[in-house]
Amino acid sequence: MLSVLIATTLAAASPQASSTPPASAAYADCLLAHLQPGLSDHAIPLLQQACVAKYPESYAAYSELERRISAQRRADFEAAQAEAARSANAAATAAQEAADVAAAKAKGMRTK
Repeated sequence: MLSVLIATTLAAASPQASSTPPASAAYADCLLAHLQPGLSDHAIPLLQQACVAKYPESYAAYSELERRISAQRRADFEAAQAEAARSANAAATAAQEAADVAAAKAKGMRTK
């Protein structure tokens, strides 16, 4: 729930390249205008439904923006996870090579 409100706030406040407001601004403005401290967990979905009913096109634009942001976050996470796996594999390979060198050196010492 909090991520929806944060994304809405960011979408409403983010600067745009053109002077026209983003398509999702009306829905976000509706939410921001009616959000108040102390709203219950039951009241927030009702507020969202009311704003969707009032601004359905804006909500569709908001939903698309949220979908794209989510896809980008997922791609960023997967890229970071893949990089971490590569780093871990490189570290494991280096450790194994060092252990092999140490074992070979120790075996060479025993034969002398």
